[in-house]
Amino acid sequence: MASRNSGLHSRARLLTFDQDWPKYEVAPIVRPAGRIPYLKAGRWSRAGFCLVAATLLAGSSVLAADLDAERPVARRDDVAGEAAAPEPDKAVEPVAREPSADVHADGHTETIHAVHGGISSAVERSARRIDAFFADDRGYADATESYARLSLQNSWESGEDTRSEARVRLRIDLPGTRERLRLFVEGGDPDDVSGEGSDSIPNALDDNDYNIGLEGQIRGTGRWDLRPGVGVKAAGPADPFVRLRAIRYAEPGDWLMRFAAGAAEYLDDGTELQTRLDFDRRINPGWLFRSASRLRYRDSKDRVEARQQFTLFQKLSGRVGLAYDLGLDADDDPDWDVDRYYTQIRARFRAYEKWLFVELRPELLFREEDDYDASFRFSLRVDIVFGERYR
Repeated sequence: MASRNSGLHSRARLLTFDQDWPKYEVAPIVRPAGRIPYLKAGRWSRAGFCLVAATLLAGSSVLAADLDAERPVARRDDVAGEAAAPEPDKAVEPVAREPSADVHADGHTETIHAVHGGISSAVERSARRIDAFFADDRGYADATESYARLSLQNSWESGEDTRSEARVRLRIDLPGTRERLRLFVEGGDPDDVSGEGSDSIPNALDDNDYNIGLEGQIRGTGRWDLRPGVGVKAAGPADPFVRLRAIRYAEPGDWLMRFAAGAAEYLDDGTELQTRLDFDRRINPGWLFRSASRLRYRDSKDRVEARQQFTLFQKLSGRVGLAYDLGLDADDDPDWDVDRYYTQIRARFRAYEKWLFVELRPELLFREEDDYDASFRFSLRVDIVFGERYR
């Protein structure tokens, strides 16, 4: 048993991101697939859709294999990756740790350990730090503690008016519930690619639809993290909804796979289904690669939307990071077609303490409506983040 654990820690060491990266704990996002209609599109559209579909199918096969062969649950010593990496030529012996009375009394804690059982490698810690640093919504979705983020963005594009966006993410643990029940407020759509925006930041905050409600966490679900919720969409007339989110991690080889799915039923807007499948791999101490595939279906728009994005994250220092993105967006309205291809660089800086971030993003867009001619856009984003890990 000791030798097996030594091998696990040895592999974790090989995947380790440098330890001076900001040490925040965060989490993932949710999304189930909708219908897949008959493909009738041009060569580029078929290629783009096949890219998304192939990635999702690959992840499904890995997940199925993982379900057939459950590994023993390994308790994570350091969810946020705060422990130092093992030294290169020293085997690490497992540390015996007496469970506290709270752990025995609280099935929620056991659920968290089970969900991440066996996924204690440094690539996971690196991915979580990156999600926190770049304020990825998957970090918000996985969070198990109080968290708040206000994202403000202005974009400038040749021949277009200035576009302003504002996103709000707030989760507060309710007292006396041992982190099993949380109040949430969510405003702004992180996957919106319509190009529509507001003419100013204050108007963007006012124009957002806000979901407000309560979210719980189901205990005893093995390595699945299940979160049911109920709330109301505060947009014009109130629209009540119920939802369920599911998250699961697996570790095929040297990769970290994260699968997230969610379903919501609104009284007026109808059904919304989402899936997200991510594959992360550490390339060297300063680089992490990610493939992110997403599908979403909304009754309110009566269409399936897909996104495939490949990203290289580069750590320059504890306060500066870069992300190089290449991706496409597609939908099935009326037939499968690629709406746009894009490539962008995100230069992100921790501007003050651990809670104020500034991001510069030059981007090249190739839209179908412009016959895929290149268009340049520049965005400036400011994130204000509050939470235990950002103090």
